[in-house]
Amino acid sequence: MDDRWTPVVAELRERFAADTDVVEVEAYLSAQGYNRRQIGEILSLLYSDTVPTNGWGGMDGARNAPLRVQGPHERGRFSAEAWGYLVMLHASGAVNQNDFEQLVERALVHVDGRIGLPEIRALAEDGGYDDGAMGGERSLIH
Repeated sequence: MDDRWTPVVAELRERFAADTDVVEVEAYLSAQGYNRRQIGEILSLLYSDTVPTNGWGGMDGARNAPLRVQGPHERGRFSAEAWGYLVMLHASGAVNQNDFEQLVERALVHVDGRIGLPEIRALAEDGGYDDGAMGGERSLIH
């Protein structure tokens, strides 16, 4: 873990439950004055160390695969919230590494311009990974 974010991640773990929506954590970090890049790094670290229990779907116990970081071609496309949401899905066990990669590729191919949280949630719901879509806020993915 990046030493500069260790105290921030520790504070977030004390402040928020493990199943807290990533949007709520992102809003808190934004209110604390962190920029989008910093929030993305913090969320990646926060959710990368989470190990799901055996009862959660999509995982056979502790995750063995390393955390996937964005490539240069992806950094400009995904918002911090969208990438944090993907990391949260992977960390929670809702998606395995293969499904994570498929969601990333589908987003890159099917979404024009910046990929935000509504777009990635719509893709996750379409793939059966997220049943809690945001109703009217859902984006049309073509």
